[in-house]
Amino acid sequence: MVKRYWFYIPAALLLMMMLSGCSFISDPVLLMKTPELSAEKESLRSIIEANRPENSSLIRSNQEEDTNIIHFVDLDGDGVNEAVVFYETQDQNVGIHGMIFKKTGDAWTKQTTFDGEGKVLESLYFKDMTNDGRVDIVAGFSGKSDNESEEDLQNGLIVYSYNGKNVERILELPYTNYVISDMNRDHVNDLTIVNLKRGESNFITTYQYKDGSFLELDKLELKPYIYNYYNVVAGKVYTDPEGNSVDGIVLDASLSPVGESSITSIIVMEDGKLKSVLPKEDQTLRMYRVYSEDINDDGIIEIPLLEPPVGWSYFKNQDDVPYFYAYYRWDGKSGLKFVAEKFHDFKNDFDFGFFPPQLHNKITVDTKSQLGKYLRFVATDTGKTIAEIKYFTQSEWDKQSDDWRYLYRNNGKVIGYKKNFDFDITNNKNKSKDEVPPIERKDRQSE
Repeated sequence: MVKRYWFYIPAALLLMMMLSGCSFISDPVLLMKTPELSAEKESLRSIIEANRPENSSLIRSNQEEDTNIIHFVDLDGDGVNEAVVFYETQDQNVGIHGMIFKKTGDAWTKQTTFDGEGKVLESLYFKDMTNDGRVDIVAGFSGKSDNESEEDLQNGLIVYSYNGKNVERILELPYTNYVISDMNRDHVNDLTIVNLKRGESNFITTYQYKDGSFLELDKLELKPYIYNYYNVVAGKVYTDPEGNSVDGIVLDASLSPVGESSITSIIVMEDGKLKSVLPKEDQTLRMYRVYSEDINDDGIIEIPLLEPPVGWSYFKNQDDVPYFYAYYRWDGKSGLKFVAEKFHDFKNDFDFGFFPPQLHNKITVDTKSQLGKYLRFVATDTGKTIAEIKYFTQSEWDKQSDDWRYLYRNNGKVIGYKKNFDFDITNNKNKSKDEVPPIERKDRQSE
């Protein structure tokens, strides 16, 4: 009996604490701590702080994929990584500076300081640009300040080479956009610069390092009426049936500062000459800005065009048209080849699709549909419903039948869908990784 009482006492105490609202289970959020730096990184950070001038602050570049303050990279080719940091100073003529640190034994020491340009570190890459087996620093700078407009923005590109002691500027060029690629397919990195002066000139130039300096491989004049390039990507743009691929540069450009109309160009290099492979100016013309990308993970960059569903081209207000995003790739000649298609809601910023390729030009949206309320996708030949999208308030969503499945949430609306055809809708790249869908309700029991 005594043993049995000892068993009940802890259980009774636990029950009393739960009923009284007390808890000895801590909130997991409160238990979370900032990760501690390793002793080595903590030592390096202390050395960096000791060498950083007063009234300065460490910075990272503006490019989205650059999330590091400290970059570890082997600059001198000895198999040991140096540490590279950039910082800004507000009270000096040169606002951006870099420092390189080397680990000697168990301690980090500063090797050198070098200057950047302008006021903002726009981009930063570590690539072997001189084909000597050592990584170089490629940095893009701008001179824009808070009170300057975009028209005043001046960009400057610098390629730095580090020999173990000193940093040398081996290239300085003005630029609008730039990419590092291998345009001439000689397995050596080259540098392609886009230099746009609105209303005056528009050139793309490819450079490659040889015999101690960067040489101009070729220069191509582009259309002068471009307002700006909002997306520039380099990569494979074509693969032939035998599997041979062609690298190129894809330029998505806005045509005016007011409208969102845009076009896309593809630039390749053939026999050492740069070439624009889509000669028809209206071939990629769109009324909105859209982004070229590899949408099916096949390694080839696709170009999106906006296509109104059948029956919607006669609507006066084009903002009410539920446009399809139809993705094409270069066909290797002077045209485009269809790859995939999806629906995109501009106002609520979500994707629906991709639809099966065999439904291209065979699926439309019922003209009785209304953006922001209800859309019905139907087969053009039979009128059969392929899929539906409906926009709910939260209270409506809580009351609706479980026939609708959750797709997206935005602006206080819950977007649900139904589909009667097997296709993937999980490629919504606009959906936040942190978004949590409404809790799935259990099947309702009939009354």
